[in-house]
Amino acid sequence: MSERKMKVLSPRGLYNDIIQAPLSQRPKDYNGKTIYIIDSWPKNSGFGDLVEAVQQYFREKYPTVNFLRTFRNLYSSDDPKLWKEVKEKADAFIYVGAPSCSTTAYAMTWPARALERYGLPGVVLIYTYLEEDAKMSQDREGMNIRYVDVPYPLSQINETETAAILKRVEAALTEEPKASEIITGVKTPAQPERIAFEGTEKEIRKYFYDQGWTDGLPIVLPTEENVAEMLKGTSHAPDEVVCTQMAPEGRVVTVERAAVNAVMAGAEPSFFPVILASYEIMGRTQRYHATSKSTNSFSYMQIVNGPVRDEIGMNSGVFALGPGNQANATIGRALRLGLTNLGGATVGVNLMGVQGNVSSYTFCFAENEEASPWNSLAEELGYSKDESVVTVFTGGFSHCGNYMLNEGLDAVFRGIKAFESPSGWVLIISPRRAEELAAEGYDTKEKIMDHLWHMGSMSIGDLKRFGHFDRYIARSIKGDWGKFPKEYLDLPDDAVVPMFPRGEINIAVAGDPQGTNVMQAWMSHGADACSVDKWR
Repeated sequence: MSERKMKVLSPRGLYNDIIQAPLSQRPKDYNGKTIYIIDSWPKNSGFGDLVEAVQQYFREKYPTVNFLRTFRNLYSSDDPKLWKEVKEKADAFIYVGAPSCSTTAYAMTWPARALERYGLPGVVLIYTYLEEDAKMSQDREGMNIRYVDVPYPLSQINETETAAILKRVEAALTEEPKASEIITGVKTPAQPERIAFEGTEKEIRKYFYDQGWTDGLPIVLPTEENVAEMLKGTSHAPDEVVCTQMAPEGRVVTVERAAVNAVMAGAEPSFFPVILASYEIMGRTQRYHATSKSTNSFSYMQIVNGPVRDEIGMNSGVFALGPGNQANATIGRALRLGLTNLGGATVGVNLMGVQGNVSSYTFCFAENEEASPWNSLAEELGYSKDESVVTVFTGGFSHCGNYMLNEGLDAVFRGIKAFESPSGWVLIISPRRAEELAAEGYDTKEKIMDHLWHMGSMSIGDLKRFGHFDRYIARSIKGDWGKFPKEYLDLPDDAVVPMFPRGEINIAVAGDPQGTNVMQAWMSHGADACSVDKWR
């Protein structure tokens, strides 16, 4: 290994300016006042007994205090109607978190953006093991939202500890804001230096690993020369902004910073436009902010369509979803490195997946369009056949696979009907199985998706029993996401309805055309596509 000293560029994203705002003034006495309790989860947050104890504590100390309570389960979505109601009806709020990394982050986010910033005092209840995640949200939102952290699970604490927690909740709602809590103005954070480190190859690798900037695997060093070579893969200027809200912490990504991560992943310059398109997607919506740091260990499936597949030598055939192909592996790896370095995902801080997910390393493949009897995924999403496109799906959990021999489409549901979330899924079909299905009369993907949509029906009662109704369907309807008919809320338990949104069953063809007739279903949804050609 070379002992020559080298300079390497920083892979980190840039910070947006922070609009700082003060906490609201607190009432000294809650007699005759109303406290609005907002539960971010409808069930199993573990805070139920504590919330009841808080109400009892306040009623004993302030006999005429009133409480209102709502269970929203829309932790990652804005809810202007609720914020308006809380501000109109309450004098203070208590926002209740959950044993969830993303839920905790949003328990700090929405009060800062919608309540405390506009004059309503409050406190957030969180679990201590997620405190660092909460602090990151405090910093990002520019407001020192008060929180009370408690052990998880709460059954571990005794009466003395409970009494101390209740006093902390009261103090958070009554004590005047300190000087550190009433800072205003625009704060411009110190930006990461362009040059991250200078040292030998061994020293650089250790430094990057110690900083948490790798995925644990060896990286290609992002020297000036290597980054300059990567930038040849695009016509876009190094300082051009790719996105301003890269998940999970909403940071700014420039083309050059993106190139640093692409180099580290081992990508070739010709792969770079696909990587840029993926980064653009990951900066589009709040959905990626929540799922990229969830305790539920999400990952992201990337499917590439169009001419770029052959141009960069992607694998859509034998072992397409496995290791062995540089383009597949490094494009997927670059997405993970981008979330870590450009977006600010940090293991043990805001990346708290309880078990993790092996597909978080890399999960990218090309659709085998040539061996498919149907339109490509990109064409189904509205792109033309000669456009190069990357599509990202959220989820990344494989629930069932290898349906072969005499198993028909109905077999898919034996594996997923009770276990699969009704958020949606991707069915990856081998070329041989695709040919068989086409011969059976499924001459379009739409016919297969329609069949699966109708077949995936369940009674409202069973949806409730499996937890799907409250956890996703009712939440979707109340959040006005447009995925399910509003009539679902009023149907009797024996009414049988499709359990998946019609547009959230997607199909891709991949695998060996000479191989067996397998399929595999992945809990991956929310198809989000971007043109690769725009980043050439």
